[in-house]
Amino acid sequence: MGKKVGDKMVKANEIISECLAYEGEREWFEFKENWFEKDQLVEYISSLSNSAAILGKECAYMIWGITDLDHKIVGTSFNCEIEINNEPLKHYLARNLSPSVNFYFLETIMNNHRLVVLVIPSAKTIPTSYKDIRYIRIGSSKEKLKKYPEREAFLFSVLTFGLPTITNIESEYQDLTFNQLKAYYVSKNIVLNSSTFLKNLHLLTKDGKFNIMAQLLSDNSHVPIRVAIFGGKTKASKMYSVKEFGYKCLLYSLNDVLNYGDVLNIPQANEKNRIMEREEIMLFDFECYREAVINAFLHNEWIHLNELMITLYSDRIEILSRGTLPPMQTLDGFLKDTQYL
Repeated sequence: MGKKVGDKMVKANEIISECLAYEGEREWFEFKENWFEKDQLVEYISSLSNSAAILGKECAYMIWGITDLDHKIVGTSFNCEIEINNEPLKHYLARNLSPSVNFYFLETIMNNHRLVVLVIPSAKTIPTSYKDIRYIRIGSSKEKLKKYPEREAFLFSVLTFGLPTITNIESEYQDLTFNQLKAYYVSKNIVLNSSTFLKNLHLLTKDGKFNIMAQLLSDNSHVPIRVAIFGGKTKASKMYSVKEFGYKCLLYSLNDVLNYGDVLNIPQANEKNRIMEREEIMLFDFECYREAVINAFLHNEWIHLNELMITLYSDRIEILSRGTLPPMQTLDGFLKDTQYL
């Protein structure tokens, strides 16, 4: 029993630490001190469960013992074992939720304070409702889902087809060809089977339509990718050049951007601490540039077909990869151990 209790406390501590890593509340977790209102709690479970599904979270959380405003750990007297008119709270909550939600409570001690965590699985096949009313989170507010028809439609789409990805969203263009992709594979000593490569490379939706990934890897991605060079430190300075590398198979666009960087990386004279011979150094570290560009291509949020941008200034190179942090990533975690040069 002791090991089970210890494991539950560790899990609770991990959940609390993850949520506290954010600057404020998110649509998939809520902080409370000693607050309790039985019917509103069921509404919260509905809203958090549905929001977790939209955001691609496995679970959402209600956490007691943390202040709502400054997120300080203060402890709580909330008791999840209380009864509502001779009915256990857990049974009351379960009875009023539809469909059944396998929620559970965890208790732990942090900073010498008692905290309680309600773990709420995300909605799976249909939205989670309380007395046939579905709720959702808008920022840190709990709202009735029917007031937001676009979010309601998106939630149903997520529950039916999964979160939108470049493989399950149909491309606007269905007249795609893949000669460049086939040539790229040949250059790697791989021959694509014309009758199976679309399926094997996941270039079709379930309905057999070309998806966004197919568009990106086709002979015309319909996405611009530009490298601009400015003479100064801002875009207000003179623009010397802008090169277009898009509108082709994304793999070739990536290769062309890397090759262009190699062309621009000309040797420079290093006069610092010079005594006799002049030392020549490269304009920038190409390996760092290469890794940054590859990561930008790989992690760009292509689902919205927003192009990435590469801009060279007199003192730096900026590589803009569009998108947001992954669902389980925090800003602190993203920046952890990052070194700025």
